[in-house]
Formats: sequence, C-alpha cells, structure tokens
Amino acid sequence: MHRHHEPPYAGREPASSETTGRGAERRIDDRPDDDGTSPDEVPDDPEVAALFALVAERLKQAHARVHALNVSADAKTALTRQLLIVTEAAKRDLPEAARRLSRFVQDLDEGPPPVR
Repeated sequence: MHRHHEPPYAGREPASSETTGRGAERRIDDRPDDDGTSPDEVPDDPEVAALFALVAERLKQAHARVHALNVSADAKTALTRQLLIVTEAAKRDLPEAARRLSRFVQDLDEGPPPVR
C-alpha cells in the first residue's frame, strides 16, 4: 500500500530551529528587508545618473515597440532576448549598453525586425 508522506509540520506550525537541529540556518522570509544596498540606487555622478535614466527610459520604449510589432511570437521572443542582453550589459558597462540599445533602435527604425 502506498502512503503519502506529509512534512513534519503538516497541519501545524513549522518546526523551530531547536527541534530540527538547524540552528545556524535561516529561513528566506527571515532576511532583513534592507541590507544597505539596492539595485535601484541612482549613482552619485550626475552624468552617470543621467545616462542610467536615459538607458532605462529607452529600454522601456524599446520593449513597448517590440511588444507592438506585428511579427511572430518567435521573432518577439528573439527581440526581447536582445533587449534583456542590453539590460544585463547595463549592469556592467553602461556606455556600451547605451550604444547597443541605439543600434537596436536604429535597426527597428530602418525596417524589418533585426532578429539575430
């Protein structure tokens, strides 16, 4: 006969760290809300902050344009991936991400979607 095994806390509160023997481990929801860093922080340098804001706004516009295109789902997926690559690049090299985004938008402006 097959029996369904329930977790040790089924129907009641989860076991405490004292009863599970995992005293040093913490649950994900026990993490502090603010660790002092935030990916949403704007850089101190006004020029970098302005470029960051420009790239963020242009990425938003590019995503909206891709979403509105009358192309196949596969083409939209490929274009969205290209934009996600630009977003990732912005985390490491903001000027290069701005250049890549400009090329992407220029390709969109010139004609058929630049699916690579």
